[in-house]
Parts: sequence; C-alpha cells; structure tokens
Amino acid sequence: MRGMRRGMRCSVLIVAGLVASGPALSATTKLTVETNYRLGYDTNPFLSAGSDLSATYVETGIAPKLVRQSEKGQVSLSGHFDRTAYLEKYGKADRYGGELAAQQQVTPKLSVFAALRYDSGIIGQGNDNVTGNPADNPDVNLIGLRRRADTYSASGGFQYQVGPKDTVSVDGGYTANRYRNGPPGNDSDNYGGRVGWQHAVSPRSKIGISGSVYKIDYDTPGLSTLIMQPSVTFSSQLSQSWTVDASLGVSFSDLSLPFTVVGAPRSANSTGLSGSLELCHTGAKDHFCFYGDRSVSASGAGGTVEQTQLGVNYRRALTERVGFTWTGSYSRSKSQAGGLGTRQFVTGVAGLDWRVLRGLTIGAEGRYRDVYGQGFPVKADIGGEVFARLQLTGR
Repeated sequence: MRGMRRGMRCSVLIVAGLVASGPALSATTKLTVETNYRLGYDTNPFLSAGSDLSATYVETGIAPKLVRQSEKGQVSLSGHFDRTAYLEKYGKADRYGGELAAQQQVTPKLSVFAALRYDSGIIGQGNDNVTGNPADNPDVNLIGLRRRADTYSASGGFQYQVGPKDTVSVDGGYTANRYRNGPPGNDSDNYGGRVGWQHAVSPRSKIGISGSVYKIDYDTPGLSTLIMQPSVTFSSQLSQSWTVDASLGVSFSDLSLPFTVVGAPRSANSTGLSGSLELCHTGAKDHFCFYGDRSVSASGAGGTVEQTQLGVNYRRALTERVGFTWTGSYSRSKSQAGGLGTRQFVTGVAGLDWRVLRGLTIGAEGRYRDVYGQGFPVKADIGGEVFARLQLTGR
C-alpha cells in the first residue's frame, strides 16, 4: 500500500498544480447531476451456478459531475452510486466510485494530465461489457463468485511537441486491486509506465513506436510478473467520418512463482502478440466503434492471464428524439501458468430510448450474457429493463 500512497500523493500534487495554474478570470464551472431509475428482470443476475436464479429488481442511481473549464484545460470531479434491490433471493447490491481528473496545456508544446480513481462493485453483476477501456472490464475468472472488487488507481503523464511533426508522450501509474469475501492471496498491485513517440507522415496520419514496462505483485509471497511490451503505433483520420487508432507489438512476461516443491521451476517466461485497435465512424445519424485489445493482466483468481477482448458499440438516431443502441462484447482469459485454464465471456445489449424533454429520457433494453470454459458451468443470463434517466445542469 505504500506504493499506492506514493502514486496517489504524486497525482494529488499534479492535480493541485493544474488547478492553481489555470487562469481564474476565464474559468467557468459546470455542475451536472444524472439520476437513473430502472425496473428489470434477469434469469441469472450474477451468472452464478444453480437452477432457480431469476429475480426482478429495482435500481436507482445518481452520478454528479463538477467540471471547471479554463482556456488551457479542465479539472473534473465525478462520482456515482447505484443501488440494485432484488425483490427475491439476493437482497441489495451497490456499485459506487469516484474520479478526480485534470488536464492542462502548460505551454503551446507541453500538455499534462493526472487522475485519481476509485471503483467498487460485484464482479459479474448487471451489464459489464467491453468498452474499449480494460479498466472497465470484468475479471472473467471471478464471474459467478459474487466477489466484490475495490480498485484504486493513480495515473499521470505528459505530451510534448518536439517538432512540427514529432510528439513524445510519457505516462505512468499505479493500480491496486482488492477483493472482498474470498480467500487471501489474490490481491494485486500493478505499477509501471510507457514512453511513446509519434511522427506525422501526412496531415491526417501518424506512425510511431512505444514501449511499456510494468510489474504485478500479488499478496501471495513470491508471486509476481514483470511485463515488457514494445509496439508500433498508427493513427489516422481515414475520411471525414472514419478514424483508426491501432498498435501491434510483442509482450514479454517473466512470471515468478512461489516456492512450493523442491526442484520445481521458480519462474515461467512467455512471449506473445499484444496490440489494440479502435475503429470508429461518426455519421449524420449513426455512431459506430469497434474495439480490440490483447494484453497481459492480473486476475483476482491468483495469477497472470493473457486477455483478449473484442467489442462493438453502435448507436443510430431514428428521429430527433428516438435512438437505437446496440453493444456486443467478447472476452477470453487464458492463464500464463496453466493454473486457471481458459474462460470466456460474451454479452450483448440492445435498446431504444426516447428523449421526452430536455434532460429526461425513457427507454427499454434487452440483454444476453454467458460465461463458459474452465470452471463451474452456469446458465446464461437473459434479461431486460425499462428505465428513466434525468439530467440536471447548473452553473
């Protein structure tokens, strides 16, 4: 925890510096508060083992956000609290968290950012899916166990314009994963950083290289992983409506194992492909994004896994007030040490929403989720809900 406190203390100082450096005379402050109300039904809300698992639920949530915007950047403070009350079998389950983030254009060539974040939720509950940000994705190996995960993170970095066509970026951070109501030995601390360089080959396209190094320490004595990932990067404005951001590289992992048997190996090395892809289209009436990611990460089941994730987000405006949304995702987790095996998770959500008044939206959603592979068999979750969302904005 000492490393976490150091990382968070550093980010707090950066955030404080960014707040102080913003020009006060031109700064504006905006407060928004969004509330959600949902009535739904799931055949297996936690994707747990068993037969009689279905339940009706009522969910309420609130998400305030305060943003201070200046000519050179912004500072935002946001939070969320969601309570799901199941009318049978499960009682209540809460999800909550908050984030303090800042970004600032210090000089015409130098921009910096920093963030502190905390999230808490039961893994596998509700509508977990791939969003393009691995920090938001569920731990596939823990789905169905109804374990609560607490995540603390601190990050920061900068981007510097070296010349007319060249940019250097540096970022780093610390993430602590803590798991409740489960056996010890699965908590982890993840810390490291990345250095990247990009060169503009045209007004619309950039190529570059990057290298990242980070380490995962578990609370199991002797269990840790050192990961190095060099990669090439490419980003482009393909057309007026299409953009792409991609990377492709190699992941080198050195897994140090705890001492168990005399003469047994104390480490395991592995090499594999790593990369990411974000392909997005924004049209007059529709928005589409495809996400892909392959990387090495920690699992709360104890050990390091190779995780492959794919996701699609699509939204189309049917009228000025009515919209259709569809998301689908796939996640595959494979143990590097062989102890966890391979597990996969799929989900799909489709819905309609209607903006009744300014700030008030009502709608309905249906979803399908399933987890399979190594571990206990579970029934797929099929469910749906009706909802109302109210957003209030003030200054």
